[in-house]
Amino acid sequence: MIAFHKQGHDVISLTQQEGNVINEFLSDRGIQTYAYVLPGKRTGSWYFLRHLVHFIRFCWEHQIDIVYSHLEPANFVASIGQYFIKAKTYLCRHHINEGNLYQFDKDLYYRITYRLAKNILVVSNHAKLYMIEHERIRKEKITHINLAYDFNFYEKPVEQNVRMIKREYPAELLLLSACRLTMYKRPELVIQTVKELTDKGLDVKLIMLGKGEMQDQLQLLIQNLNLQDKIVMPGYVSNILEFMAAADFFLHPSVLESSCVAVKEAGLVKLPVIACQGVGDFDDYLVHKENGFLVPSENYVKAAAEIIVTSFGDKKLLQRIGENLRTSIFELFSVEKIIEQYNSLNKT
Repeated sequence: MIAFHKQGHDVISLTQQEGNVINEFLSDRGIQTYAYVLPGKRTGSWYFLRHLVHFIRFCWEHQIDIVYSHLEPANFVASIGQYFIKAKTYLCRHHINEGNLYQFDKDLYYRITYRLAKNILVVSNHAKLYMIEHERIRKEKITHINLAYDFNFYEKPVEQNVRMIKREYPAELLLLSACRLTMYKRPELVIQTVKELTDKGLDVKLIMLGKGEMQDQLQLLIQNLNLQDKIVMPGYVSNILEFMAAADFFLHPSVLESSCVAVKEAGLVKLPVIACQGVGDFDDYLVHKENGFLVPSENYVKAAAEIIVTSFGDKKLLQRIGENLRTSIFELFSVEKIIEQYNSLNKT
C-alpha cells in the first residue's frame, strides 16, 4: 500500500476488524484507513451479507478502480461483490493447503470464494499448482507474485543486545526456532533435534520463540527428555532479529507455510536456515547448501541433526550460506521489485 502511495496512487485500506495498530501505521504514511466492524460473532449469513452490502457501497462511493482483498473472510465478500462494482478485483490468497489440513476446504463459503473469483494472486508456485491440481481452479485465473517486503522497516540488531543474548544462553551451539506453537508447525521436532544433538555430545541450547496451544505439551516433552537446562521458551519477543543474530542455526520443521516471514527475517541477519522440502515457497528460492538447507519433511530430526553436526565447524560455509540467503531475499522479495509486477499486471 505504501509503495502504491509513493507512486502517486490514491490508496485506501478497508478492514473488517478494528485494525488499531495497522491503521495508525498506515495513516501516518498517507494511506486512508477505514474499519467496518460488526458486533457479535464474525460468522453467519447475516454477518457476511452486511459486509457485502458495505463493500459494494464503499467501492462505488470511493470510486475504487482496483481491489486487493486479503484473507478468507474478506475474500468471500469480494468474490461476490466484484460482480456489482466496476473495480478489477484480485483475491490475494495467503495459504496453500491449510484448508485441507484444517478441513475447511469443504465449506460452501470456501468453494464459492474461489469458484467465483476472476483473478487470484498467490505467493508461490506451489500454491498455484496446488489450486490447479487439488482444487480444480482454472490456471488462467491464478497469478504468482511473491510477497513484498520493505526491509527498511526492520530495525537492525544492536550488537550489544546480541552479545547479551549470547551471554544469557551460553553454549557452543545456539539454536533458534520461531513460530506459532501449533500442530502443523511441528515445534516438537525442534526439541527432538536438540535431544539428538545432546546425545551426540554437543553443548547446545535452543531458544523457542512463539506461543500456541501446544505450549504445555512441549514443556512436558522437554521435561520428559530431561532438557530443562537446554531449552527456553520466552514466548513472543519484539526484537527477533537480535535473537536471530545471536543464533547459529534457525530450525523450521513446519509443513504449513505459504511464504514464511521468519525465514526471510533470518536472511536479513545471514542466519543459516534448515527448512523442509516441498513446503510453502521454500523450493522457489532456497537451494540446498547454497543459501540454506532443505531436508525431507518426514525425516527432519535426523537430517537437521546431521547437517548441524557436519557443518557447524565450517564457519566459511555457514557464512557463505547466510550471505547468499540475504542476497536471495533482497532480489526476490524487495518491494521495489515486486511493485513492478503489480504495475505490469494492471497494464494488461
